[in-house]
Amino acid sequence: MDAAEWRDLVRRAVGLAGTPCYLVAEQAIEASIEELGVIRTGLPHRHWLSVKTQPVQPLLEAWRRRGFGVEVVSEYELAAALRLGFTGEAILVNGVAKHAWLSRHQIPNLNVHFDSLAEIDALKDQARALNWSLGLRCQVPNQRDLDEPEFQDQFGLTSTEAVRALMTLGDAGLKLRGLHFHIGTNVQTADQFQIALNHLHAVCQDAEFTPEYVDIGGGLPVTGEKPVGADRATPPIDLEQLGEVLATVPRLFPTVRELWLENGRFVSARAGVLVVKVVDRKERPECSYLICDGGRTNHALVSGWEVHDILLEPEHDGPTRLTTVCGPTCMASDRLGRWQLPTTLAPGDLIIWMNAGAYHIPWETRFSVGLAPVVWCDLTRRLVLARKRESPEEWSASWTNSKPLGSP
Repeated sequence: MDAAEWRDLVRRAVGLAGTPCYLVAEQAIEASIEELGVIRTGLPHRHWLSVKTQPVQPLLEAWRRRGFGVEVVSEYELAAALRLGFTGEAILVNGVAKHAWLSRHQIPNLNVHFDSLAEIDALKDQARALNWSLGLRCQVPNQRDLDEPEFQDQFGLTSTEAVRALMTLGDAGLKLRGLHFHIGTNVQTADQFQIALNHLHAVCQDAEFTPEYVDIGGGLPVTGEKPVGADRATPPIDLEQLGEVLATVPRLFPTVRELWLENGRFVSARAGVLVVKVVDRKERPECSYLICDGGRTNHALVSGWEVHDILLEPEHDGPTRLTTVCGPTCMASDRLGRWQLPTTLAPGDLIIWMNAGAYHIPWETRFSVGLAPVVWCDLTRRLVLARKRESPEEWSASWTNSKPLGSP
């Protein structure tokens, strides 16, 4: 979608829901799915949408109509998926420490990826009774902590643990169907997937295991974003080259019948925008400050480490000045960023923060205010209020009368 299309939708969405608000466009979701079609592997692909990335009801409903499944990592997400009509076969349960909550849910035919030996011990009887389809998440060598890359992260089973897991599941009369890895976020080159696939191949050889599917997770970079302090935007991964790497799966794993992908961020990031309104302007020697009715603290946590493009509505011409776009909270860090912006920007104008379709809504806070409305635009360009604005009374409605716990 181009800037003119976004501006038109924003004008209509603000008329419906006011500001600040999120706007999510199905047309951009469709474009991202088509872009993934460049990946050719010779195997059927099964797409899973991570609910945590963009928990918006019309998006999940549109995903279900496509016949795709959803990936959940908490019982809240599981409850949402069930409420929207996803069956066990269409739900993939991922994440760590799921034995702390999944035992409370007797749902047949789930797809479950075990992340630890403790999970297997706690859930194996339930898995057999409910006919779960099982996989293992494996730790791969190039899976690193983003902040401290000398460390690996906490996810998945080591090669030794994976072999033990297979023995434990076999002793329990359970069949493992697949293996899963997730390298991380913003994976720059296709060869990173090859490293992970080669590692899974070695695990299969050590365990004498023949998987039916391989799940490569997600982590593809999204265009239009760049790290704070970087000179240039994050480069896109070469999807055709990724397809060439993934085309080695049938050779490495001859029994694999399906390739699973979990590209939540790649699918939804460019499909959302955050719209805020300028409510005040301050001039200071170092720059101008625009105070808006939405910002980082409440609506765009990722602005702390990512710089996104912005659009102005209406458009402005003329001289520019370094300008800090701030939110409304009493936090010095509540700013979307600094740009050279027209000096004519004034209260009442709109600022559109692009690429707000991944993690912005689930990371939204209620710091001093309630949740913002979410507007959904379907493929016919019809706007639907997917979530209404939280009122001051609703914000405090969860408070209870103070009394000692356990008292009547």
